[in-house]
Amino acid sequence: MEVFLGLLVLGSVVLKLAFGGDVCVSGHDSGPVFEEEPSSLIYPKGLTEGKMTLSCQARASPAVSYRWLLNGTEVPLGSDRYHLIAGTLVISNPELMRDTGSYQCLAINRCGTIISRAANVKFGYLHDFSPDSRSPQTVYEGVGTSIPCQPPPHYPALSYRWLINEFPNFIRKEDGRWFVSQVTGNLYLAKAEPNDTGKYFCFTTINLDISTKSTFSKANPLTVLPNANPRKSAPSIKVQFPAETYALAGHTAQLECFAYGNPVPKLQWRKVDGSMPPKADSTTEGPILSLPSLSFDDEGIYECK
Repeated sequence: MEVFLGLLVLGSVVLKLAFGGDVCVSGHDSGPVFEEEPSSLIYPKGLTEGKMTLSCQARASPAVSYRWLLNGTEVPLGSDRYHLIAGTLVISNPELMRDTGSYQCLAINRCGTIISRAANVKFGYLHDFSPDSRSPQTVYEGVGTSIPCQPPPHYPALSYRWLINEFPNFIRKEDGRWFVSQVTGNLYLAKAEPNDTGKYFCFTTINLDISTKSTFSKANPLTVLPNANPRKSAPSIKVQFPAETYALAGHTAQLECFAYGNPVPKLQWRKVDGSMPPKADSTTEGPILSLPSLSFDDEGIYECK
């Protein structure tokens, strides 16, 4: 039996939220306290006549005034591109070269100044697939195979699906013979059957904060040659997660594993150095082990077999 082991290691992020101001002279005054801080976002590259907003709101007595920093330099509020609505920064017609970076909001009154957490602004994009034709593939019935997606340049990560012959005939996840890697986008088939012959299209989607974009590849022709007596074959792992996987506490980790074989192999997951977290119970018998809301108790060595 083929087995693959991997180590999951968590990290943590510490955010500097604020620094204090001078002590107020009047007992009726109070220094600023954030009610809302800006959040990181990914804006669609090339979106024309758009607006990007970064929220900031603080309570204080007397009321605060606001300033914004981009990579430590003050943003020129009141210009044609930068506007302040209450404490919210509005950027008109955002541009990759000018507006990418780390933003912080300053709330100021005579009692002091506070500075928000950093909000990172990046620009997302998804190019079209190459117009070049894809090479046809041939496989015998009962044998495993894969079809590469070869996704176009993009940011951030994509989600992947595959079409058979025409839209919207997507491959069904419920069919255990098939697996679509959400790491590479490649399509895997544990064992081929004659009715798998067809044209396959890699369908990619990018989800940004204010928009979604999808595109699909040229056809990948697959021909399955019938075999009256398909040979039985032992499981052979073809998709495996890295030997060491790093993830942030509070986030979700997904580990992938898939095998060829005839009959179709059944995959099982376990935690070698402890009990499998209860949060993963629903995914311990499939190609993806999902560990949501990670904590340091989830660290350890995981096995797919």
